[in-house]
Amino acid sequence: MDIGSVIKKYRKESGFTQEEMANRLGVTTPAVNKWENGNSKPDIDLLAPIARLLHISLDTLLAFRENLTDAEIEELIREMEKMFSEEGYEKTYQWAVNTINEYPNCNLLIWQIAVMLDSRRILGECENPDRYDDQINSWYELALNDENESIQHHAADSLFGFYLRKQNYEMAEKYLNYFSDYDPMKKVNWGRLYMEQGKTEEAYEKLENAVFSEYTTLNLAFSIMTAKALKEKNGAYARFLAEKMCTLAAVFDMGKYNQCAPLLNIVTAEKNVEDTFQVAKQLLENVDTICDFRESRLYQHMEFKTAENPYTREMEENLLTLFRDGEDFSYMKGYEPWEKLLGKS
Repeated sequence: MDIGSVIKKYRKESGFTQEEMANRLGVTTPAVNKWENGNSKPDIDLLAPIARLLHISLDTLLAFRENLTDAEIEELIREMEKMFSEEGYEKTYQWAVNTINEYPNCNLLIWQIAVMLDSRRILGECENPDRYDDQINSWYELALNDENESIQHHAADSLFGFYLRKQNYEMAEKYLNYFSDYDPMKKVNWGRLYMEQGKTEEAYEKLENAVFSEYTTLNLAFSIMTAKALKEKNGAYARFLAEKMCTLAAVFDMGKYNQCAPLLNIVTAEKNVEDTFQVAKQLLENVDTICDFRESRLYQHMEFKTAENPYTREMEENLLTLFRDGEDFSYMKGYEPWEKLLGKS
């Protein structure tokens, strides 16, 4: 945004007409009009009075702001999208250079501009795409040094993708170090890197780990939401969420036990005698499947400590004790199939 645009924007926000602003500054109305249209610039001795009048800093007046608002960034990106369609790649690239020179410290904008130019050249929308490598990567490097971890992450991911496409695996690996070990995308990108290098077994192991970790995260999120729904007496929503958890366990090959376990709290809250019996029966019959994921083809490249669950019998006894003595299951007393299931009859 040039100084004329800044003056126009903040003049309007302050509620001044061009004539009122001119009178306050001791200049003519056409002078203000020329500033705003970019036909001339204010004299240097007018900069401070203009800033005071508009209640902005000199840095803002001169467009030397550290950052733009999200809305301003979105507006610039929309303008860039339009330029691609109407002006072509090269003119848009020159606009990008000028815009970044105007906002050299707004790393989020810099990264987004770099991504747009990068993706368009990958799609073949410019000639000699390699000639832009140095400039685009230098913008990524700027964003990589931002204090905001999210911007760092985005920039590292972009640089990783660039060097992976170039088959420069050493450099690609370098940028993986910017990812947290707890970030699932680090495992996914290691998988991509290993696949490109022909290390198929290592790639599958990393990707399977990412899948397994994702199940754990999703299952925990659903569990928290289900518990909250039950606490709020929203049984229908709780059942909906629990059924999603059952489906999730099936999709991720977590075994029969984990496919029916989420419903236990639901049927208990509902005090549904028949459904409680059916769920409890399935759990007792499938205790030995709780670690079936270890035998799943989905995780065949992962190593687990043991192929069997040594606590199967203990878990079964704990379930029986819970069903027999737990207050939550008192409504089941006297139901003959239940008593038979628990070995009481």
